[in-house]
Amino acid sequence: MPDEPVLLVKREGHVVTLCINLPSKRNFLTLECLKAIEEALAGLTEDPAARVLVLRGAGDRAFSSGYNIEALRHVEQDLTSADAGETLPLEKTLQAIEQFPRPVIAMLNGDAFGGGCELAMACDIRIAAARARMGMPPARLGLVYPYPGYRRFAAVLGLARTLELFLTADTFDSRACLQMGLVHHVVPDEVFETFTYDLARRIARNAPFSLAGTKRVLRTIAGGATLGHAEERALQSLFHASLKRRDIAEGIAAFAEKRAPVFTGE
Repeated sequence: MPDEPVLLVKREGHVVTLCINLPSKRNFLTLECLKAIEEALAGLTEDPAARVLVLRGAGDRAFSSGYNIEALRHVEQDLTSADAGETLPLEKTLQAIEQFPRPVIAMLNGDAFGGGCELAMACDIRIAAARARMGMPPARLGLVYPYPGYRRFAAVLGLARTLELFLTADTFDSRACLQMGLVHHVVPDEVFETFTYDLARRIARNAPFSLAGTKRVLRTIAGGATLGHAEERALQSLFHASLKRRDIAEGIAAFAEKRAPVFTGE
C-alpha cells in the first residue's frame, strides 16, 4: 500500500481544507509537509473559487506538535544556511500563509506546540477545541527561537504575554489560550467542527476582493514598518478599486432589497 500524503486537500464549495496528515506522529512538521503546504498555497492563490482556507491536523490529538525534537540535533546546517541569508523552511511556510491573499483559519483540533503553535499564529483566525493546548517550549530545550517568530507572537499578543509564553515554556489549556489572546474562540469538542466550518462559510459568502484587500492592508499595518508614500498609495488604491467592481453594486442592491448578496469576485 502506498504511503498516504502528508497533506490532505479537501474542497467544499468556496472553503478548502488543508489537513496535516501525520496523526501517529502528532502531526509534527517535516520538510516534506512544509513544502506540501507551500505548494498547495501557491496553487490555491491562482484559484478564485478558494475564498477561505482551513488548516488543521488529522485526528483529534494534535493540530501540530511542531518539529520532531530529535531533529533539532541536525539543524545546524539549516541554521548555517539562514546565517548566509536563506530563510528557514518553517519561516517560508509561515510567510506563505500570511501572504496568501484570502483568509486562513487555524482549526486547532488538538495540541499546538513549538513550530505548530507558530503555524497557528501565522493564520488569520484561530479556533480551538476545548481539548486543545498550546505552548512554546524553546527555553526548556536551551534554544533561542528565531527572531521572526518572536516578532510574530509579539504582534499578536503584545510584549508582556509573549514574554510569559516563552520565558515560562508552560503548556496552556484552551481557556488560558483564549485569555492570553492566542486564540479567538474556544468551542466545546462536540460542536467544534460545526462551529469552525460555519464560520468559514460565513466568511466565504463575503466579497472576495474585500476579503483579500482587508487582509493585505491589516497584515501590512501589523508588520510595524513605516510605509513609504508608494506603499500607502498602493493600499489606498484598494479602496478605490473596490468601488469599481461589480460586487459592490451587488452588495448595495442586496442591502436595499433586504436579501443576501451573491458575490462573484468580479
